Amino acid sequence: MDWSPLKKLVETHKNWIILSHAKPDGDAIGSLLGLAKAIRSNGAHATPLLEGGLPSRYRFLDPESLLVLREKATEDLWANAEAVAVVDTGTWNQLGHWAEKVRAFSGPKVVIDHHATQDNFASHPFITTRAEANCRLIHEAATFLGYTPDATAAQALYTGLATDTGWFRHGNTVPDSFTLAGDLVRLGANPNLIFREIYEHSSLGKLRLSGRLLSRVASFLDGRVAGSEILLGDWEELGAIPEDAEDLIDLVRVLNGTTVAFVLVERKEGETRGSLRGRDGFDVAEIAQTFGGGGHKAAAGFTHHGPAHEAKALLLERLGKRLPTNP
Repeated sequence: MDWSPLKKLVETHKNWIILSHAKPDGDAIGSLLGLAKAIRSNGAHATPLLEGGLPSRYRFLDPESLLVLREKATEDLWANAEAVAVVDTGTWNQLGHWAEKVRAFSGPKVVIDHHATQDNFASHPFITTRAEANCRLIHEAATFLGYTPDATAAQALYTGLATDTGWFRHGNTVPDSFTLAGDLVRLGANPNLIFREIYEHSSLGKLRLSGRLLSRVASFLDGRVAGSEILLGDWEELGAIPEDAEDLIDLVRVLNGTTVAFVLVERKEGETRGSLRGRDGFDVAEIAQTFGGGGHKAAAGFTHHGPAHEAKALLLERLGKRLPTNP
């Protein structure tokens, strides 16, 4: 990746807004914080904005309170911005509330992303699907900008790297993943603390939600697909909140013999969010795109404007047409 155009932009534009996708995960938050610190180290100002709230499991990543919630973003912030950077997504629908602002913005629009699904709105795209995590690209950009991550930035970048590779278990993990992980640990990242904060502080509601999800797991299409759902009434009944559904797809994907796993979550009346995982080279991003979503070949998501049972019927129909026939 040639980062020299980004360096020139940082040298000539001194007020930046940095955005990522709704429902931010570890890679999105790590990218927001890492790029903000790299730009600030060059004498410019950078404000990382969240589309919604900051999930409680990731609050430890922002001890300096750099992240700005949507409700605290003033019109002056946008009026004074000279450049916008979007990280870990390149699609309008994932920008949520900020999509209208980005469309209307007349200055440079940078996208730094590793997803295949793109809407090509960047004036300065830095996009490659070869990166196992977007935080790798942020680390490369930061290095080119002359920034050596401090302990807080290293912690954030390690979180993105580790979570997007499934703690170095997923097929996108490469030898250089461990090299980057080692470099970030030497700079102050604490893998034990990161894992504990993200995965070992579950609420009772999340545990109950996990049980409800597992009780509904079913096998489809001759065992090639496994799936489950969280329904609208589950939240209040179980004392759970929407962020408790994050990563529940990992409970379903382990079913032996499946090529595709899915979880459908009814977040509000008339809206279902789907998470997809694929094996053996099957491209779930293509399926997600038929719903207006997208993502990676092995991990993707979408939103369906309708109930979960309707989304499931459509999903299974489309999977049935694309999955190879069993020998």
